[in-house]
Amino acid sequence: MQFLIIESHPYRESFNTNAAAMIRKVLTGKGHTVETIDLINDKFDPVMYTDDLKLWSKGKTTDKLVEKYKKMITNADMLVILFPVWWGNMPAILKGFWDKVLLPGWAYTLAEDGSLSGLITGKKAVVITTMSVPSVFFNDYLQNPVRGAFIKNTLEVCGFEVSKHFEIEKIDSGREYTEEKMREIERFFAIVSN
Repeated sequence: MQFLIIESHPYRESFNTNAAAMIRKVLTGKGHTVETIDLINDKFDPVMYTDDLKLWSKGKTTDKLVEKYKKMITNADMLVILFPVWWGNMPAILKGFWDKVLLPGWAYTLAEDGSLSGLITGKKAVVITTMSVPSVFFNDYLQNPVRGAFIKNTLEVCGFEVSKHFEIEKIDSGREYTEEKMREIERFFAIVSN
């Protein structure tokens, strides 16, 4: 299998960055091909400028990184998307990535009635999110915008099958807790990669 890890955490010592490195190690150890999109290291510009927007509706872009990222997604069997939850959602750089990369005519089609049909089919995704708040607050009070706006209304609409969402709450709970969560992720990828 070919895996694509998408990272967007600016802190190099974060749980997200360490989890991505561990996942890469597990997958390559099993003989899989692993590519990485690191939006911070790539210095990806998430802003949709006027020239971008003029081309966007035609399924085109001015951003050379977008074309590179589209090819990487096309080649992958499974995406692994890791990000911290800030103010109830993903960091702006990752939101801008999806806005600019999931182009109409490539990621989806828009019918006259306004419905969308996904074009990125036969691909799976695993989403790993970390947050400081408890899951009960995130799910009940905030109504889990990651699950609604991202997993359901972005990934699944474009055709991805989301096979797992690791929603890691209270990430600041201490080393023992984070190590336990890291082991859960490691076990998952050891099995999914067989």
